[in-house]
Amino acid sequence: MYINFWYPVALTEELKDEPIRARILGQNFVVFRDSNDQAHTLSDTCPHRGGALSAGVIRDDCIQCPYHGWRFDSEGYCRRIPSLGKDAKIPKRARVDAYPTQEQNGI
Repeated sequence: MYINFWYPVALTEELKDEPIRARILGQNFVVFRDSNDQAHTLSDTCPHRGGALSAGVIRDDCIQCPYHGWRFDSEGYCRRIPSLGKDAKIPKRARVDAYPTQEQNGI
């Protein structure tokens, strides 16, 4: 990725209730909407086992990995790891890259 550039990722009409996968310059991304209808873009690779987040589901404004249920918020921070229990402390390194996302003119 080239920093300080904007890349069209998807049409507004394509982004509904399910995450979508985008591939730009050889990198995979997942794009999803939260409950406020805001679009968000993250790296598409779960740091746990390399699963495609775009194959997961949206739960509580987070994208959930389809393999072990790790959930990542719109800023890329892991908010839930089911195997650690409900009140577990989540390691800071359990995160994915997040990218500024803006919708304009249907893109």
